[in-house]
This record gives sequence, C-alpha cells and structure tokens, in this order.
Amino acid sequence: MNLMFVPKPLFNNQMVVEGYYLSYQYGNAILEAAKSNPLDGAMNSPFIRFLNNVGLEALTQDKVIFIPVTQILMVTDLDGEIKVDLTKIALLMDKNIELNEMLLERVKRFSALGLKIAFKDFPEISTLTDFLPYTNYIFYSLPEAQLRDRFLILRNSFSQIKIIAADIAAQPTFDQIKNSGIHLFDGPFYKVHIPTSSKMNALSPLKVNYVQLLNIVNQNDFDFSSFTRIVRQDPGLAIQFMRLVNSSSRINAEIKNINQAAAMLGQREIKKWVATAVSNALCADRPSEITRLSLLRAKFCENMAKFFDMAILQDNLFLMGLMSVLDVILELPMEDALSMIFVPDQIKKALLYGRGDFSRVLNFVMLYEHGDWREISRLALVMDMPISGIYDAYVDAVLWYSNLINTVVDEERAISET
Repeated sequence: MNLMFVPKPLFNNQMVVEGYYLSYQYGNAILEAAKSNPLDGAMNSPFIRFLNNVGLEALTQDKVIFIPVTQILMVTDLDGEIKVDLTKIALLMDKNIELNEMLLERVKRFSALGLKIAFKDFPEISTLTDFLPYTNYIFYSLPEAQLRDRFLILRNSFSQIKIIAADIAAQPTFDQIKNSGIHLFDGPFYKVHIPTSSKMNALSPLKVNYVQLLNIVNQNDFDFSSFTRIVRQDPGLAIQFMRLVNSSSRINAEIKNINQAAAMLGQREIKKWVATAVSNALCADRPSEITRLSLLRAKFCENMAKFFDMAILQDNLFLMGLMSVLDVILELPMEDALSMIFVPDQIKKALLYGRGDFSRVLNFVMLYEHGDWREISRLALVMDMPISGIYDAYVDAVLWYSNLINTVVDEERAISET
C-alpha cells in the first residue's frame, strides 16, 4: 500500500495509554506536494481497511483509535465499512473540514451509533458551537494557561468532552499540567532520554540479573551454562523459555530441562528471545508504551535492513533498536547504561554519537515514529526506496509486536496458574 502511518499514544495523567491517533502520509510527500491528497476524494479509508484486516488488538491493544476523516468520508456510510467495535473508533476532523449543516447531521448520526467524534486544530471554541453536544474529544496545542481556560469553559456545559493537550515535548511540562483537569496528553515527553549529567542510579537486583543475561548472550560465542544459570534464577523466565522451545515447530520431541532446551534452540534464537523477554521485564516499572516503543523500533530496524544494504546485519539492527531506549528503561544516561551491557561497537557509535551506518537506520526509524513524512519521503527518493516497502516493513513490525504481546500475556496467565 502506498501509505505511511504511525499510531501515536495518548496518555492520561497516570501515564496510562488510553488511545492512539494516526499520523499519516499518502504516497511520497515530495512527489505528492503539488497534488491534492488522495484521501480527500476517497470514498473509503485505508486506515479502516487496515483495521478491519488486522483488528484493533494488533494496532492499539483494544484502545480507542483516532482515524483521520475527510469531508467526503463523512458523507459515506462509515459505520457499514467498519468491522471492529464502533465505540473504539474516534472520527478525527481537522481545520480543513467545512463545518456545515450536512456535516452536523452526519456527526449526529455517527455519534448516535456509538462512534466517537473528535476535532483538532480549531483554536476557537465558538467555531464548534453546534458540534459540541456530540463531541467527545478536542485536541489543543496551546500554552498551559489557555489549556486551563478551555477546560473550565467546556467543563460547565459539555462535561463529556475530553481535552487532549497536544505536542507535549518534555516531562516537566506534563508534570505541571497533569492535574489541571486536562484528560489526555500527546507528545514525545514519555521517551525523552536521560541527560548525560544525571547521576548513576542503583539497579534493583532483578534488573541486574537481566543485564547479566543480556551480557552473556550478546557475546559472539556465549557459554550455555552461564545462560541457563541466570534463567534458573527467575522462574517466570524459565517457564517462558521452556514453553518457547517446546512450542517450536523445528523441535519434534518434548524438551525436559533448560540445558537441553538451550542446546536444541541454538544461539541465534536464544539471543532474539532474551532480547525481547528481558526488554519486556526491564520495562515493567516504566510506562507500557516504552515496551511497545522499544520492541516496535527493534523489529522495524530489522525489517528496514534490506533497504540499507545491511540484511546480513539485521540481528544487530534489531538489538540496536531495542537498546535505543535503554537509558529511559534503566533511568541512566545512555553512556552509563551501555557501559553495563555488551553491545557491538557499531551499536554504541549509533546510540552515543549518531555515527556509522547503523545510525542511518536508527535515524530513519525515529523520523518515521515522529511522523516527519517530508524527510522520510526525501530519503525514500534518494535511496530509491518504495513507500509500499516501508509500509510493509512497519505493518510487519506492528503484527509481530501484537503476536509477541499475546504470547507474553498467555505465558503470564500460565505462570499464575502454575
């Protein structure tokens, strides 16, 4: 599909994700600049088609998803097109939509059917007066004082409307306004890296075990006995590992112990499993979106390897993506965090100094996450990279993450029942 998109998280004041909104670009932003947006005249939505195919769970873990809609889409029978839970869909309209009587009637109809209604980039409340009784969300990118004013105005007459503070760049800004009555918060503040001036924090004993495990398997030819010794220290990891091996399609006989399991699975598969399992465990006391970010970034980096002529290095690119938020996970400056974990020099150069071929892949993936579609489009042209190939690489990462999380949930349920 000739489309790029990324779901961006919306947090409540407890740093829990309540939904996602889609940033997108149809086609190459540079080549399409002189043309009208293909979505403007479309009678169906590529996002809804995608949701119907993969399901809400894969993309948002069954949370609300904000779908951008156009004037044309709003006069179609969107409710008939949507095959997922209507109450989990918010129709997001921006300032390019014409607020006329026909649109109002469509908003009333969709609202009555359970669809959520959202507006973005309308600085003046008065322009939305007729629509406010049917509105569920309004995005505002405004200074703190104005955000508070909007909240107070809407609270009295339209208490059902949730205000979303957009483009929160830093944690201190979030901390200042999180208890002001604003409902949801958008922006990269949750993944801001720990500054290099921070002091070294002490790691919990459990995290030390996980760091040791990463160090063991990241060696070129690691020792199986050292690996199994660490795994045995954590019953949850041990059970996950044994279930993984016994469910492997490549292994016909049931495996009875961890030593045998390690020998049967092999170093490459063990490294991949440890990277994902340990990342998930290390993120346990961080916002869940950090886990999602690190794992999606890892798989996306791996999938993009072929476009950078680095297919042979895809495993290391996966590890780089996973380690790219290590400072946030361990609450340490990146230099201190990487000093605790063995990683190849190419990864260190990329993460610490933004140098080397690996940094090109990481920079591309992070630009994609930010929705910097013009720069992504420029790089795609320079590198002769098809937009459809980027789409496939990202969608595969989304589906991989969904399957992984479902497996983890099943394992945790099995462990609790053991």
